[in-house]
Amino acid sequence: MRDELAAAVAAAEAGAARVRAAEGATGQVRSKSSATDLVTETDIAAGVAVWEAIVAHDPAARLVIEEDEVHDLTGAPRGSLTDSEVWCVDPLDGTTSFVHGFPAYSVSVALLREGVPVAGAVANVPLGETVAAATGLGARLDGTQIRCASATRLDEALLITGFPYDRGALLDRQLAALTAFLRAPVHGIRRDGSAAIDCTHVATGRADGFWEFGLKPWDTAAGVVICREAGAHVTGIDGEEWSVASTGIIAANPVLHPLITEVVLAGA
Repeated sequence: MRDELAAAVAAAEAGAARVRAAEGATGQVRSKSSATDLVTETDIAAGVAVWEAIVAHDPAARLVIEEDEVHDLTGAPRGSLTDSEVWCVDPLDGTTSFVHGFPAYSVSVALLREGVPVAGAVANVPLGETVAAATGLGARLDGTQIRCASATRLDEALLITGFPYDRGALLDRQLAALTAFLRAPVHGIRRDGSAAIDCTHVATGRADGFWEFGLKPWDTAAGVVICREAGAHVTGIDGEEWSVASTGIIAANPVLHPLITEVVLAGA
């Protein structure tokens, strides 16, 4: 597993280097699923760099990546999230922040086996740090072991969330949860636009919990194994065990997690 972890770190950092080189010069920006769902030339270039690092580790690797153009540019075999082994990549998580120069974007790389994340790395580009983990090996920030925070009550917790691209029913659910948490009350709520980074904040103890609706597996796969190895409990937004079919996430230490889940589900 150490080889897979090293490969995930190398791939995430290769993508981060490509993103860092493009800071301040995003190139062409276009929309995908909605006017607020952006993609840039840098997303694609970072995806190519990630794939080159992965295939250097494993010439037989298969890939699931948010930006499909990477397959066309590199010839990377298209994988499935339920393959016996597949790499799941978001080459630039937080594209909107990147476009605006807001310092909260990352490269997320995970290895899935039978749909379960077993190794992953998230390179926080503006901070120049990488958080990584593999099953049974713990979670580390630039090589230093990390653990999630120990808050046991909502009124002593700092939470993180995000807002969905779907500005209909999912947004209504999110606003209901946001209102409930603010009135709980909690210490505070933060939003920076990168679910991968948000997972690492829970793993490092910088935040106590994270919930978000409307996510894809590449947003969270690396964060799932990182949070688990840091001692956090991770589920889908419905409170059921996280899987590649999950459309959201709740992550927190095992005591705080059910309290967060109760509030989220109450507003469903």
